[in-house]
Amino acid sequence: MSENRHHYTSDELSLTQAHSYTLLLQVDANTFNYAVLSGKQLLAWGENYSPDELRDPQQLLDILTANYQQVIIGLASTGFTLLPQSLFDSNRIADFARLLDVSNTEKVNAEALDSQNIIIYKVDEMLTYAVKDLDNQNTIFTDAGWIKAIAADYPLSNNVYLNIGNDVVSVVNFTNSKLRFYNNFSFKNHEELAYFSALVTTELEIKPEDAKLIISGDINNSDRYFTYLKDFFGDVQLNNIRLLTLPDRVAPHKILSLSALSLCASSEEN
Repeated sequence: MSENRHHYTSDELSLTQAHSYTLLLQVDANTFNYAVLSGKQLLAWGENYSPDELRDPQQLLDILTANYQQVIIGLASTGFTLLPQSLFDSNRIADFARLLDVSNTEKVNAEALDSQNIIIYKVDEMLTYAVKDLDNQNTIFTDAGWIKAIAADYPLSNNVYLNIGNDVVSVVNFTNSKLRFYNNFSFKNHEELAYFSALVTTELEIKPEDAKLIISGDINNSDRYFTYLKDFFGDVQLNNIRLLTLPDRVAPHKILSLSALSLCASSEEN
């Protein structure tokens, strides 16, 4: 996958107006991506920065120190479990956390993933430390927005959605617009990506020739990852969900997972 940073900055970006902007961040152990929005308009976008930049901004000093209306941060987990809403008790998070084998350097969070499921997940405390000084922040599970975006797009039961970034693929499937499957896998090459995709479709009892793989993230329809999947599945395509007003140079599937964090804005900001 690409190791290059992708940049976009609109001529309309003015950080003196940041009080009316939203900053989106997706952070994992090795990198973070950012986007600056004015309503639904993309004003700036960058990928694959070191988390050290969050702790001590240099290249992105102006971006990361502006006073935003809201900062929405998607944190990558080191492990998670899903629990039906009906079984969740906020007073028993410590008990549920035992399922995750939490270490002394990890913190446990819990949040509603949709109307029926709670996700309980652990994150490295270094990530929470990296973003602790950002004002007006709302910290959520990294794929929460992406799952919301797909759920709102009337997914069919044979649609299997993939999001790819930093050698991790997230996979989700819905039946009758209800979440049926969600998981993520680390992979090293196109063969492992195809293996995990086949593993999921087999578990879902979807025949490869009937499956439609809809992919977002760090992938193009001409690279080896994409063409290799097309050899095994009936239909493979890039995700065309567009949540923001984007310039022609920014492909919707490339920025979907990051832009979808905007769907998790607090109600008073919507």
